[in-house]
Amino acid sequence: MQTDIYARLRDLAASAEERAEEMRPVLLRVTTDLFALHGEHTPQEIRLYEEMADKLIADADEAVLTLVARKLARCADAPPSVLKRIRARGGAPEIEILLADRQIDRSELRQIAASGACDPACAVAGRDDLDREITKILSQRPEREVARALAANTLAPLAVEDLRQLCARGRHDVVLAQALLGRGEPTLDHLPLYLYADAAQREKLVNMVRAIGLVHAGRNDDAELDEAECLRLEEAALRQKRSSFALVLAEMLGCDHLCARKIVDDESGDALTLAFISIGLPREIAARIFLCAFPRVALSTEAFERNIGLFAQLPRRGATRIVAAITGEAKSAGAAWLRARARRAQSGVGAAGETASAREEAAPLSASGQ
Repeated sequence: MQTDIYARLRDLAASAEERAEEMRPVLLRVTTDLFALHGEHTPQEIRLYEEMADKLIADADEAVLTLVARKLARCADAPPSVLKRIRARGGAPEIEILLADRQIDRSELRQIAASGACDPACAVAGRDDLDREITKILSQRPEREVARALAANTLAPLAVEDLRQLCARGRHDVVLAQALLGRGEPTLDHLPLYLYADAAQREKLVNMVRAIGLVHAGRNDDAELDEAECLRLEEAALRQKRSSFALVLAEMLGCDHLCARKIVDDESGDALTLAFISIGLPREIAARIFLCAFPRVALSTEAFERNIGLFAQLPRRGATRIVAAITGEAKSAGAAWLRARARRAQSGVGAAGETASAREEAAPLSASGQ
């Protein structure tokens, strides 16, 4: 048998008139707890709660009002006037209302998503009833807090283009990247987040790239880095200074030094192996570099064999695609490719053939990984 909410509210209302002001916040919490016990209420119960709350809200501090807002926002028939008064107080109570109140009009949610302050926009991004329109608006906000809140909301319906945009931003934001990777199985759109993926996710990403058949029939994909460049990279590794090594690698990849440093600092060695394959470094030299400069990889039989084995498993174009997504430098396939192109030109490849070859080489290297 349900509690007689109306009778209980009436008793509390009488108590509120008799007790001191310091008791009013307590009464507000108790009254709200009682109101939130049931999903539906009679008109009398709603009216009485509204009358009591109107008297008690003014004496409640932010902590009490936040607790009240959290419970009341989830009541489908909560009095709109009470919710409005709580929102007017701003701060954490307003955030709780924005997170869950189904009575807020969609047009108002769109307005907050488009031009509201950062905290309210984050609250809207966390709602479990977002539509594609509001999600898209939120995904275009510049604040990283909004992007993180949206990515962490697994119920937010992200369109493919919105996911790609967020993944591109996640390349430089570990919190955002991990939230995006936590939304479900990775896709090719998640390639920019490779450095933040766990071992299982990385394996899936590599397998997807390999499976889509990036090596075209009859195309030489195996041109190796020339001897002088191999020696320069190996000497940089022997100096045992990662910053210097990253500078040399950045030049060969055609990417920013900070991006190259992230690849070098990846302790598993997976990203560095992909970079080695991408620039055409021979497997034997890659093994020597791991042995002399990356002991965490070299001293782990599993890690060493996995990375060296990747040379035989992943074509150069596949590795280049992943590295281009990691660095955001889709335009470059590495200095070795540029030198190989020059050698082909000297060998008599015509301008038309060279242009077509360059287009083929650039085609799969879109920033989104498509």
